[in-house]
Amino acid sequence: MIKEVEFDNLPGRFIEIFSGCLGRPEQSDEVLKMYQAPERRLFVMRQGGSIVAVAGLKLHELEEPELLHLAVRKDKRRSGFGSTLIKTMINSFMIDTLAVWTDEDAVGFYEKIGFIVVNEVQTQNGLVRYKLRFSRAKSRGRLET
Repeated sequence: MIKEVEFDNLPGRFIEIFSGCLGRPEQSDEVLKMYQAPERRLFVMRQGGSIVAVAGLKLHELEEPELLHLAVRKDKRRSGFGSTLIKTMINSFMIDTLAVWTDEDAVGFYEKIGFIVVNEVQTQNGLVRYKLRFSRAKSRGRLET
């Protein structure tokens, strides 16, 4: 079951799982504050009542939708929860294109489900970040939208 949650009422274990997708987990409270903006939404995916995945999405009518955060509980990774959560958000909000910035470790995951690398930048600390984009028209059904 996938459900949108409010910043003011985050369910138990949400922050613990969410912090797993951050380069600096100790900053999770600070990062979560940006979800107070109305165009930013938080989601949880549950299995048997337990949270298995969380996501943050930016939906702004004048900008391309962007997946800001995606984290799957460590013991539930490689089980399809991340891709199912993305697919559900794309379908629920009728998203035609979805962007995501990520690191090298996650590029393969996104490519496997139909995202394409559209940009690559090196940060001031030498890290390489990749911008990927999912396009419903170009996905060839990988997410089976």
